[in-house]
Amino acid sequence: MSNIIQLRPERIHTEIRDKALPGFLYQLDRNTPEALENSDYFQQSGGLIAAYRLSVDAGIIERIDTTAQCIKGFVWDNDLLSSCMQQDLKIRNQSWFSRHCNRLTLLESGLQGPEINVLDHQPVLNVSPYFKMQWHTEAFASQLGCIQLVEASRRLQFENGESLDLLDTESAESSSVLYLMNSSDKLAVKPVCDFQQLGIDQQVNFTTAITQTIPVQLGDKTIVSLTVLEKYSCYFMQNAAPNDPEQHIWTPVHLPITWGWSIRVQQRFDGVWDIFRKKLILPASSTELPPLPVWQGNSLRNNQGI
Repeated sequence: MSNIIQLRPERIHTEIRDKALPGFLYQLDRNTPEALENSDYFQQSGGLIAAYRLSVDAGIIERIDTTAQCIKGFVWDNDLLSSCMQQDLKIRNQSWFSRHCNRLTLLESGLQGPEINVLDHQPVLNVSPYFKMQWHTEAFASQLGCIQLVEASRRLQFENGESLDLLDTESAESSSVLYLMNSSDKLAVKPVCDFQQLGIDQQVNFTTAITQTIPVQLGDKTIVSLTVLEKYSCYFMQNAAPNDPEQHIWTPVHLPITWGWSIRVQQRFDGVWDIFRKKLILPASSTELPPLPVWQGNSLRNNQGI
């Protein structure tokens, strides 16, 4: 996260204080006593960003312009804000503070598959991660969504010894790209459940399918195997008003969850495609702080096609 100043102030455990709501737009004033007396005041705004712009092609963070007379910024992590800045935000946006926070608790996770199915006479390799969670909107009404980034390599091996990369994300600037299922998939953030009103506590289940068609022939070349190496990062995000991007942005509500698979499929002597090697990395929460996910490109754009 080189484009965000991450300065973590001392956490206060003895007192529950009102905190700025993540994802909301706040205003700061350069002329406050704290700003005038403390030259590092605006360097303590690690939890504020100017904008977070999402599309299927890129996730981009814009830094705060500290030279502006009137500074506005979105809170993405209120624990990164200094106490002075918290107070400054509160003076100007009293109603957008809460002693509570929205909570997403992971109850269970796992992988279904991998397996090979035949659809319209075409073999298809698939695996489905699933998540069972408890979603409590104690601070504000919010939409729960998921962003999936992937680092991937998918390679075909031909009978004549040649190979072809179907998908390779190493050329991406951020190495990870947004995972998209097909060309009709236009959402960077996938809704996990309906918009949830304030004070609701419910269990939600989220499952997504990762699929790969296994071609048996490419031109005059016979395909003998497909190798898949992938690592996924699932970011569960929240947004108080997804249809109002000028006032609200998506922010993490849980540590990133990573999972992956290494697998090779090939034809048996009877012509049936089967799994000959597999290694699964089961979904697990990252131990790092949940930064805002950034990417350049998506899995469809990085797909070499067949």
